[in-house]
Formats: sequence, structure tokens, C-alpha cells
Amino acid sequence: MEIAYLDTSALVKRYHKEEFSDVVDEIFERYSIAISELSIVEFTSALRRKVSEGMMRKKEMFRVLAKFQEDLADFIILKFDSNVISRAVEFVIEYGLKTLDSLQLSFAVKIKEYKPLFVSFDRKLVDCAKKEGFNVLEV
Repeated sequence: MEIAYLDTSALVKRYHKEEFSDVVDEIFERYSIAISELSIVEFTSALRRKVSEGMMRKKEMFRVLAKFQEDLADFIILKFDSNVISRAVEFVIEYGLKTLDSLQLSFAVKIKEYKPLFVSFDRKLVDCAKKEGFNVLEV
């Protein structure tokens, strides 16, 4: 099965219905899913922000987090290492990416040899992934 690398903007759409959730659901059906360790923290932060903004109840957040924790066993989880950090620094300098976006792109590079589909809903990050030679989801 082919691999799709999802950043957190894409991952959240799997667990909280919003625009393009249906697209992400299709990706989950057709691809093995790879995420970064960073996404685990970012995902939790994104859900907590939804609670703070009144878009989700705290009880729902805990239910979603429990489901997410169960699903982690099915994901390819890419780990931090010194290469991730050094590439992220290069992406900050080269593209002017924000810290977390540069880290997400750097994690994806770890599996670039498998030609993953790069999935993000951050336009600048997608453009940079294209420049790095990734096949990207176009929405």
C-alpha cells in the first residue's frame, strides 16, 4: 500500500468534521498513514484550542483523544532525530517556514524514498513540499 504523510492540519480533519474531512477520510482508506511524533502533541493542542474556542466540548475532546491514541498503533510514526532538526533549520532559512511547519516537512523527508503523498492544508507548506519534490494533495 502507498504511504501518505499527513501533517497536523490534515490529521485533525479525520477526527473533527470540517471542510475537506471527506478528502482525508478517502486518504485513510487508500493509503498507509505516516505522521511525525510532533503531530501527536500538535493534534492534542489543536483539539484543546477547539475547546477554548467553543467548537468542541471538553468531553468530546477526551473521546477523540482516546480514539486517536488507539489509532496510533496503525500509523507509521516518524521519530525525532538530529537530521530532522538540521533539515528543519535549513527549511526555515530556505523557505521562511515557521518552526513547526519546517519540522513537519523535515519529518516527511525521512520517508521521501517511498514517494509518499504529502497531505497538508497549509498552502505555504504544500508549496515547499512541492519544491522538495513531493507529490502533494491538491485541493
